[in-house]
Amino acid sequence: MPHTRNKNVRPDKTPSFIRTQHAFTQYIRDPKNAPRPTDIEERRMNIYRDLLFTNISSVISDAFPVLKQILSEKHWDALCRDFFARHPSHSPYFTEISQEFLQYLQTERLENPDAKDDFPFMLELAHYEWAELYVAIAEDDDSEQTAITDPLEQILSIAHTALSLAYTYPVHTISPDVLPTEAPEQATYLVVHRSTDNRADFLETTPMTHALLTALADNTELTTQALLAKLAQDFQHPNPDIVIEGGLSIVNDFIHRGIVVPV
Repeated sequence: MPHTRNKNVRPDKTPSFIRTQHAFTQYIRDPKNAPRPTDIEERRMNIYRDLLFTNISSVISDAFPVLKQILSEKHWDALCRDFFARHPSHSPYFTEISQEFLQYLQTERLENPDAKDDFPFMLELAHYEWAELYVAIAEDDDSEQTAITDPLEQILSIAHTALSLAYTYPVHTISPDVLPTEAPEQATYLVVHRSTDNRADFLETTPMTHALLTALADNTELTTQALLAKLAQDFQHPNPDIVIEGGLSIVNDFIHRGIVVPV
């Protein structure tokens, strides 16, 4: 019987150098599951692989120091290698590797059977450490230099160098000596911000303050007084004036700290 060519199968027109690059990077990322390119000696491939992995893992270690401290050396190394092998990073910048690692913990890590041995708070802790790095290197906004003369009547927002966050676990207290086994009844509310001496710092806050800062983050048209009045209504507070008075005190403190700025 004559051979019939399958018209639906198209020849691979990928340039040979692209195929070579793909094979090269696949082996460097995951040598256990990818074949070594035949035209490159194993010694050279090992040098490339060790160099790249060392650079990436060093950046991750610097970005997530507490997470590294609470894990065994074996666990940490396996975590970094799994990220290196499986996560398709979309940014070439070293400053964004921490965000890529956080995305890995939210996606590919959950598919790994070894994730059962991870701490239940690991993702939240990693997010908190990422937030510290984020505010430390975030660019200032020009509006942050504008004077605030009447906080109640001005339209304000949260600074680019600050984040209001809510966590199930008290991530700011976690250390090798403090490893919670279950989440407490009360959530943890934090403001991570860049201090006046350009260091990442945090403040522990309340649900009301978190709601205020969340509203400020999206605010483009409400004055602070109108926003606080709306917040009192949302929380069904019996005395809105108390919310406005207390909220103004918090806003003034946050203005002083550079957490709240003009729109």
